[in-house]
Amino acid sequence: MNHNWFADLYEICNNDPFRRKILLVDHYDQGEQWLNWITKEHGPLLGVETETLRSLVVKRTKPELVKRGLHLLNSKQTFWVVQNLMVDMVEQQDEYITVEMITPGIVQSFHHAIEELRGAGICASELSIAVFEHEKKGLYINKLLSLYEHWLEQNNSTDFAGLLDYIPEADTTANNHLFILRDLGRFSSVEKEMLNRIAGDRLLILPQTGAFPSSLQNGDHVAVQLYHATGTLAEIREALRRICNQVNSFDQAEIVVSNYEAYCSTIYTLSQALDIPCTFSQGLPVTYTKVGKAALVYLEWLECNYDVECLLKALRHDYISILQLGEPVDQADLILALEQSGIGWGRERYSMLEAADNAELKGKHIEATRLLDLAFKGLFQKVPDSRQVTWTPMVILHALIDFLEKHTVPNSDADSYVITELIDQMKLQEVVSPRTLSSETALRYVKEMVEGIRISGSGPSCGKLHISSLQDGGISGRTQTYILGMSNEAWSLQLRQDPVLLDMERRNLEGLLLSTERTEHIIRERETRLGLLSGQVTLGYSSYDPAEQKETIPAFALLQAARIVTDDPQMDLTGLGQVLGRPVGYMSIDPNGEHLLDGTDRWLGRFHTEGKLQNGFSSIRQSFPFAAKLEQAEMRISEGALSEYEGMLSMDTFAVRYLNNPETYISVTQLERYAECPKRFFFSQVLKLRVKETAEFDRSKWLDAASRGSLLHSIFYLYLKEMAAGSIHEDRLKHDEHRLQEITEQVIREYEAKVPPPTPHIYHKECDSLRRDVAIFYQMEQKAQGRPRFFELELTLDGQPMSVRLDNGLVIRMKGFVDRVDEIGPHKYKIYDYKTGSPAKYDENEYFSQGTQLQHALYAVAVEQWLKHTSMDPEARVVESAYYFPTERGKGDEVSRVQNKTAELSELVGHLLASMESGTFTATTESKRCSYCDYGAVCKNESERTKAKWNLEPNSPLLYHIKEVERFG
Repeated sequence: MNHNWFADLYEICNNDPFRRKILLVDHYDQGEQWLNWITKEHGPLLGVETETLRSLVVKRTKPELVKRGLHLLNSKQTFWVVQNLMVDMVEQQDEYITVEMITPGIVQSFHHAIEELRGAGICASELSIAVFEHEKKGLYINKLLSLYEHWLEQNNSTDFAGLLDYIPEADTTANNHLFILRDLGRFSSVEKEMLNRIAGDRLLILPQTGAFPSSLQNGDHVAVQLYHATGTLAEIREALRRICNQVNSFDQAEIVVSNYEAYCSTIYTLSQALDIPCTFSQGLPVTYTKVGKAALVYLEWLECNYDVECLLKALRHDYISILQLGEPVDQADLILALEQSGIGWGRERYSMLEAADNAELKGKHIEATRLLDLAFKGLFQKVPDSRQVTWTPMVILHALIDFLEKHTVPNSDADSYVITELIDQMKLQEVVSPRTLSSETALRYVKEMVEGIRISGSGPSCGKLHISSLQDGGISGRTQTYILGMSNEAWSLQLRQDPVLLDMERRNLEGLLLSTERTEHIIRERETRLGLLSGQVTLGYSSYDPAEQKETIPAFALLQAARIVTDDPQMDLTGLGQVLGRPVGYMSIDPNGEHLLDGTDRWLGRFHTEGKLQNGFSSIRQSFPFAAKLEQAEMRISEGALSEYEGMLSMDTFAVRYLNNPETYISVTQLERYAECPKRFFFSQVLKLRVKETAEFDRSKWLDAASRGSLLHSIFYLYLKEMAAGSIHEDRLKHDEHRLQEITEQVIREYEAKVPPPTPHIYHKECDSLRRDVAIFYQMEQKAQGRPRFFELELTLDGQPMSVRLDNGLVIRMKGFVDRVDEIGPHKYKIYDYKTGSPAKYDENEYFSQGTQLQHALYAVAVEQWLKHTSMDPEARVVESAYYFPTERGKGDEVSRVQNKTAELSELVGHLLASMESGTFTATTESKRCSYCDYGAVCKNESERTKAKWNLEPNSPLLYHIKEVERFG
């Protein structure tokens, strides 16, 4: 360690205790750590305070600024000044930078160039166009700088460089002060002049001579350890093991990381899991707060054209809440209502919440929809109209803050800090009033503001492990320092020219650093800072990248350190590998001799013997009973006999009773589903598992299949009901095509109000398709022989499920709706079931289709008994049932079934119910049915397993009833 620098600094300060000493630092945390280090090493100091150059200058010039009524702008505000001026220049037909090029990155580059020119004391009148590579570029920068200077003058404002004019040539206010500085080279020309005017000959430059890694040669003060690991996570875990293995407390250790963004997230997650208190020099990303996550979700919602999935994500993870205290619904009801709302995307579709008037919605669902409607109306009052192509960052910020204050509940200081920081950002922007931008650009600016917020940043603290970066670490004075990430890629600096002021141009502009000089300064500052390290210094890096599956090269500084430690100046990378030894993996190398971080280390330690992983299944089986059950299940599945693992269940556990049971009922759809796949029936009806009802959004469609079918059903119902009422005394309906068209347009308008279409083109295209479907319906109805008697007939008696008696005496209770019942002759009826899909699966030669088509037959029996029981027609006979396809896709087909197989129906239903009650819930052997099943992810390959065992002799008695169903074609 270069102890002489701190010793010299202490001696200078201690020899003149009553004189005021100003220690100039890069930032206040640096000064505080320096003073703490000196005090701990050498003793207390009197009359020493720390200042940054900016704070020093601002204090000296503040009275003059107040006197003149000038506003000092910080760098964030001058950025917006430059951005506004660049927009103005585009409007003035300046062709060098087009409007598409004014992005945050390009504006940042030009803003940095203006700051550098101002820092070098160069004004527009002195800036020669000839120094630039291209004349247009020179003219642009000169004009931008001129406009910038003019804007400051016109708006009574100044930037930091402009404060030089308000410092007296000979500042006598600090004659008795001593100003101490380590390095003058990092200051610009204007900053040096500022310092000269304030400090004059009272400035003491106290340079530091020691540099890393040469400083590691001082063996009296530094002990060095080296290691490498198989990945970043393994590298961090090893560092934490070593820290926890020490007798010292956490506040004696500091971790310096080369890639702060990559390492801090992993360290934070591990420290939270292991309960290790930490401080982070550069803070943590805003996404580590609920409010920060909510802010980014809100901006994503705006950016994605109000895609409701963005807000649903936040509601599910409890980042936001639309509810207020005392509301009668809970968050789950709100999420369910929003998922099923179908609003999806586009501002106009949110009007569906107000138009929601679904008769099936009851209680909390209606209340949840009402609350959602109120909440979104409030949100849209603050959000710019989506029809405006230009927005301002100010308006978005204001809307964002309003959203966070109303719909988030800060539960930590970090949460509150995010909102406070955004309010401060808005206040800063009020001074410069950013111009209107495209909505995309304005959102990008605000998103970068939010992402730029860092929370929980602080210097070293008592009792806490300190995490710092390669740019500011190594000055805490702690006895243990771990420098991680010493790979060549992370440690080396890439030499890049400034994108605006190139090196060839800088050579002709006095006071501007070249890219090489800037890089050299950064490296020199880093090496001198790390040269102060003392105590135990551990250097590590990840020698393998698991993601890329390749080895990484160590930094040259790590090789130099190894040469110093081993006293071998000729060591190469091969020798370094020998010094580093075996790389550290995720688990501890020596479970018996090292600190075990967590349960993973303990478990892996039990399975790891002499460098080999042992078979640990016996230990897992003892600790986790489910593992033994899994082994038993695999054994039973491998056998030929069907078992509970294929759906052959004991009815002692799952009691299914539909036969002659007055306490339960079943629908025809459920019977058909059992015939199609018993396992699917088991999941949906016995276990009551439901696929999450979430609206799926397709921007290429207006109505989904269900909504389209409902719309057509409404048209058919309204038209036929009206025609039937007007033809009471007629043998056949009198049709009115014009009236049908009027009803069609009326229903389409109603649906348009409920479900706003994505585009006029899609709307008109689908409307034309609907009109063609209605035209086919009209043509089919003109050929119909009967008269409609009942529409949407509910098969209930006195509000209770209807008991239907079949030919074999079997009685089942069932519920259902019949789309339409026509009277086709005296006491003769025909029932219709509307289908808006394809008739492909309804084969004329199949009557029951192995139990998957029962609706026509069971409804025929049920309607006939209903007509008789209600005395509507004691002599009624349902003689025919039809699947009706009055659409383009259905080709105007009608698949009719003559109702003359009631005996077969009775036998078929009996086998289905008997199979259910015997506990047979195997998967279908028709694997093609699995392609459209909601439970495919659960079953996986179970259909193939069942098919392989289906015809084995031991399984025949178990499958008797379900196999009998296959006879009914």
